[in-house]
Amino acid sequence: MRVKICGITNAEDLLLADAAGADFAGFVLWPGSKRFVPLARLAELARVPVRLRRVGVFLDASPAAIAEAVRVGRLHVAQVYGCAFRRADVEVWHAAPGRHRGTIVLDAAPGQGRVGDWARAARLARTRRLVLAGGLTPENVAAAVAAVRPWCVDVAGGTEAAPGRKEPLKVFDFIRKAKQ
Repeated sequence: MRVKICGITNAEDLLLADAAGADFAGFVLWPGSKRFVPLARLAELARVPVRLRRVGVFLDASPAAIAEAVRVGRLHVAQVYGCAFRRADVEVWHAAPGRHRGTIVLDAAPGQGRVGDWARAARLARTRRLVLAGGLTPENVAAAVAAVRPWCVDVAGGTEAAPGRKEPLKVFDFIRKAKQ
């Protein structure tokens, strides 16, 4: 089981996610989010030495804006909502089930912390590489993994002390329970 800790806004939380065993760190690059990371901060975070893969999360961004963020942030993955992007050296996760053959992100309401339909997610996970997001917490992630069998689980608010600030015990607990 892979784990993405999303909503990373600072070096301390990036290092925490890495130390806790996350596979991916997510940076929200949509200015309307309470977890928004401006490009200047993304450039600073790109210099933090971690082993995990860096994911940029985009909403209605232009291909040029995505390409610039990929370059500045040394991103490995572009997770796109409401836009299309193709680049040979960056993996693309689409948040539009059924439109693309690659990895899809199933999130009940992006950024809202609402749990989705796990039965629907389980059906998708049987045929697609699925990232399950939405309302996941240390308390429900083991049940979500058992019910859905996704390729990856994605959490932001469920591991926070406040928006954009992670709670270390929640991060460690979430990853442990997801990977058990």
